[in-house]
Amino acid sequence: MGLMALNRLISRQREQKQKRNRGRIEANNGWIASSLAKRNRSPCRQDINSHGGKKVRYPGPDLPEDIWRHIHFLLPMQDAARAARISQSFRSSWKCYPNLTFTNETMCSKEDLCMRTTGSNVIRDYNNKIDHVLRNHSGAGVKKLRLEYYVIPHDAEPYHHLTSWLQIAVTPGIEQLHLTLSPRDATFNFPCMLLSERCHGSIQYLHLANLDLHPTFQLGLRTLKTLHLYNVHITGGELGCLLSHSFALAHLRLQYCHDIIRLQIPCLLQRLRFLEVLECSLEVLEINAPNISRFRLMDFNVQLSFGKSRKMKNLMLNNSCGISYAIDNLPSCAPKVETLTIHSSYEIINAPVTSSKFRHLKILIIYLLGLHSHRDYDYLSLVSLFDASPLLERFVLFVSPVQSKYDWFEGDLSSLRQMSEHRHHNLKNVKISGFCPQKSMVELARHILENATSLECLTLDTTPTSYRCSGDILARKCPPLETAYIRDAYKSILAVRTYIEGKVNSTVKLNLLGPCSRCYAL
Repeated sequence: MGLMALNRLISRQREQKQKRNRGRIEANNGWIASSLAKRNRSPCRQDINSHGGKKVRYPGPDLPEDIWRHIHFLLPMQDAARAARISQSFRSSWKCYPNLTFTNETMCSKEDLCMRTTGSNVIRDYNNKIDHVLRNHSGAGVKKLRLEYYVIPHDAEPYHHLTSWLQIAVTPGIEQLHLTLSPRDATFNFPCMLLSERCHGSIQYLHLANLDLHPTFQLGLRTLKTLHLYNVHITGGELGCLLSHSFALAHLRLQYCHDIIRLQIPCLLQRLRFLEVLECSLEVLEINAPNISRFRLMDFNVQLSFGKSRKMKNLMLNNSCGISYAIDNLPSCAPKVETLTIHSSYEIINAPVTSSKFRHLKILIIYLLGLHSHRDYDYLSLVSLFDASPLLERFVLFVSPVQSKYDWFEGDLSSLRQMSEHRHHNLKNVKISGFCPQKSMVELARHILENATSLECLTLDTTPTSYRCSGDILARKCPPLETAYIRDAYKSILAVRTYIEGKVNSTVKLNLLGPCSRCYAL
């Protein structure tokens, strides 16, 4: 609830009292300070505001004090602070305001925010404002703390403010803590005792970024449901101490945590549903938590073991040979996967033929990344993935742009390969982004049109873009493209019309996408 919403509440109360023939003086100023002036029985009816040296009385709803406190707590922090400056009762409740947010957006002037200045004076002023708020806060009642801390360059005691602020705000009953330090190479050692002694029975959400975390004992965070660590210096063993007794954990996200070499997700985490391990330089990852349904891995050459985890339905894999790895390993490791996303930076061999099956796979998304690594890839070999996925309904292929050294197909259609014995009865929707008339890609598109008996829509996007503008002149533009890519896209459109369009039957919708005429011009 913001100031305008609170004004509307007060206005409705006033109108009801007027209908009961209880006259009230209308406030001239629409701001909440003017609406909360004089108070009789309720806190806000006794406050006064001065206009031209005269005390002007304003009526307000006759509500109990705890209701006014609740309303105050619903206000955004900046509005709650303004209300506290002109209301004695709100000044009292401000000392136990529960949702503290200290970021550039809430603490910096508009000028500094627009300029994104981070000089010593700006940081010092930013820190002083936070310090003033917290020094006047009792520490009681804090439920959420979001803090962006900026280190003053060359400061002899760069973290003295931060340590004292955490002592004030991290109290029993806190449920969410979101702490980010800047710059990324900050060396603050987070005090683990705060978590174990003060909030082990209340903390539910913990996000820490750009700091050190070295627990040497079991913290016992039994209420923790979400843990995000971003660029945190912590080892696998220390993470085990952090997660000990965290039986309520449902979402674990680790990103840029390069000190973790070996990671084991224990079977005791029975409620863990979503696991993300992103660019952590892992060598070994063993997953034994039995109920994970979503898993994202963005790391290269990780020795992966799913152990007792067999319920994954949504899996994202980033690997240098992701397609081959998925075909060779996932049918046995993740037999119930329904949505599979593969990011592959380099495929050494074409997709192998396999007898294993993805018996539940319905959505397959493949990103082939890298400028030159997929130039000679046989896209028709991806049919083996279709064969291994009898329930597959949607297939998306994104091919990154490659400087035009393709073996672009031109010539006799009879030279194109066919695999007519392969039928895909459930495939309904296919999109290829970055389509070009490389011979095997033309063969793949024609194969889908000939053998996907339930196909409803085929989208061929000849531009290698991840998003497009809406066409509105005020909306964002399409991402920039080099002139060579734009020319190639128009050549690809011609190839589709020559070699593929004739294969489209009346029950299939063909979406042929070229360069945006508003954003791209040759």
